Amino acid sequence: MDLNLNRADYLQVGVTSQKTMKLLPASRHRATQKVVLGDHDGVVTCFGMKKGEAVAVFKTLPGQKIARLELGGVLNTPQEKIFVASGSEIRGFTKRGKQFLSFETNLTESIKAMYVSGSDLFLSASYIYNHYCDCKDQHYYLSGDRINDVICLPVERLSRLTPVLACQDRVLRVLQGSDVLYEVEVPGPPTALALHGGNGGDSGEDLLFGTSDGKLGIIQVTTAKPIHKWEIRNERKRGGVLCVDSFDIVGDGVKDLLVGRDDGVVEVYSLHHANEPVLKFDQVGSSIKRPRVLFIYQAIAELSMMIWVLLN
Repeated sequence: MDLNLNRADYLQVGVTSQKTMKLLPASRHRATQKVVLGDHDGVVTCFGMKKGEAVAVFKTLPGQKIARLELGGVLNTPQEKIFVASGSEIRGFTKRGKQFLSFETNLTESIKAMYVSGSDLFLSASYIYNHYCDCKDQHYYLSGDRINDVICLPVERLSRLTPVLACQDRVLRVLQGSDVLYEVEVPGPPTALALHGGNGGDSGEDLLFGTSDGKLGIIQVTTAKPIHKWEIRNERKRGGVLCVDSFDIVGDGVKDLLVGRDDGVVEVYSLHHANEPVLKFDQVGSSIKRPRVLFIYQAIAELSMMIWVLLN
């Protein structure tokens, strides 16, 4: 099915950082989903859609700049708790806006990257990585180059903690506790990490990465060594990758690869053909680095209408 996406402006927000917007999981009673985001004014905004209009669910008071926003919760349950990183503090909110957590970390620098998995919290400043469990310090690592992103393979599937750091020196560092298990060279400085398919793929070990020079790829992170699966070269000289995710945007039962770039390009890749990505849709907008407007793209599938959200 060909995609037919149209731009619709629903909400204006403050300046935002990378990875500060999430789509909350749908509830059992309502098919529509809610969007939550944090901005540099320190405001967390959650809204839903009603009759084509944005309706606020909650909005917090201004505060310190929000650098990252992630969803979490008990493993194997809907991930609908909201965690935001501001300075060296982590705050947690319910989907209705009630604050349930205020955790001041021992980081001397502001938090740059964050990932939440159950009761485990993975944080990084520019060069320092920390792992907390139930807000208690567990592991620490000092990187040789700047850390751009952090993620952990799905614990609920693999029964092990495997954090991965995306570092500026073109290396993914796979950790075990406070030590490096091994390093993986990638074709550019990695800027964004995501679990393939949202859960690590068939093996639970497949990791998507995007680089600042526009390349994409998947690496299987096993306990022994990395396995490079595929890589997309940036033949069209497009912008660096800010975000990657997986979603069945055409409603055919197979998750597609969604990519947002810092020059405003949105891409959708199909993975139908032996898991080799095929570009199905791309659209050029204004630079994502020029924020202040939230754009929501609507895709009409055969059976239902789905909403995909992109910061522009």
